[in-house]
Amino acid sequence: MSLFDPIDSDYQSFLLMESVVFPQVLALPTHEYVPEGELYTFCFANGYGALVVRLSGYTLADAFELCVLDCTQQPPEPTFCTPVAASVLPGLSHEAVAQLLVQAEQLPSHPALLQAQMSLLAEVF
Repeated sequence: MSLFDPIDSDYQSFLLMESVVFPQVLALPTHEYVPEGELYTFCFANGYGALVVRLSGYTLADAFELCVLDCTQQPPEPTFCTPVAASVLPGLSHEAVAQLLVQAEQLPSHPALLQAQMSLLAEVF
């Protein structure tokens, strides 16, 4: 605990939780603690990303929620226009999240990213 932590926060429960890694995914996430559990934010080179919440007090069989992100804007926003997830997906296992992250990382480039690349190619330097 530090001076920046709220007085009522209890991170002791996280000490007993097994660390979560997704070795199948090339991008490294940002990681932070939230009252509901742990938050992992991935941003992929294709312009998409994912927000993964590991809920505290659950087993690894159903401890995760996933939402696909549009990372072409800052801050990244949820997007439901991908074949990976048309909504927030609750009650996921670690294995299911790992598979969905790989699928999101392998999506074709985001249309806004393609448009930006085409604009740069048309520029005369």
